[in-house]
Amino acid sequence: MGGERDSIYYGAFGTIAVGAVDLYRATGTATYSNLTIRRIVGFGGNQQAELTCIPCPLGSQAELVYEPIPPSDENTPQVRKSLIQNVMLKAEDRLAAELLAKQPETLIIRDGHLRWYGQPDTTLGYVKTMRKTYLSGDCAALLWTLAPGERTPIFAIRDKSDLRRRWSWYLRSGSSDICLKRLGYHELQGLVRLELYSESVPFDQAVEIADQSTSLIPQYASHPCRDPRAPQNLTPVGALERELGRRMGDRAVIERRLRGFFASLGVMS
Repeated sequence: MGGERDSIYYGAFGTIAVGAVDLYRATGTATYSNLTIRRIVGFGGNQQAELTCIPCPLGSQAELVYEPIPPSDENTPQVRKSLIQNVMLKAEDRLAAELLAKQPETLIIRDGHLRWYGQPDTTLGYVKTMRKTYLSGDCAALLWTLAPGERTPIFAIRDKSDLRRRWSWYLRSGSSDICLKRLGYHELQGLVRLELYSESVPFDQAVEIADQSTSLIPQYASHPCRDPRAPQNLTPVGALERELGRRMGDRAVIERRLRGFFASLGVMS
């Protein structure tokens, strides 16, 4: 948070990281690709941020460089999160577009739901958290009966304007060898929802991809002994998160340097 005289502007210093894991099923190998780390700074209230370099103490050359991002009209405490999140989501959109342009025949799975403002493409959205109910009645009852590797029929999701439609289905991830009840998990543990833009993927092709997902997703499901978000969090995704986190730097060390920088300027953090 910063300001001048009687004006206060909310803003944030943040680090975003995006990347991909390329899986080669024929050889059983996986490699990281397109790993990008950015440090950014932005403000609300249409206050333009400036390029900010934070030197490292003890004479090290490893300074932290925060590049300015476009300001937001909003100027509330909530803008701090939205500033960082919007840049990250746009970076993910650009990466997905680049990967599709290079390998149009490759199935690209995006961690998270497909966003309405994104350009419709053939990527597969992978939603791990059930924040909204899309099925009811007998259709919803199917969710309790799914075994690992089984899915519901495909259904359509429309936005309020009825202009953007997605194909979607639920699938139970994980392994039949793991007893989720014995581990203390609830009966819907392992359920994920997948989605495709119907503007880009015809229904027949969506059925083919949905059928492929019943074998593909459980194959890469994480194990409870290695990931607390198992089995929903895919093993390649978990590995990518750890690698990106390592490259972003130690959070506690960066926070101390930021606080020291703010203190040297006499501003609040």
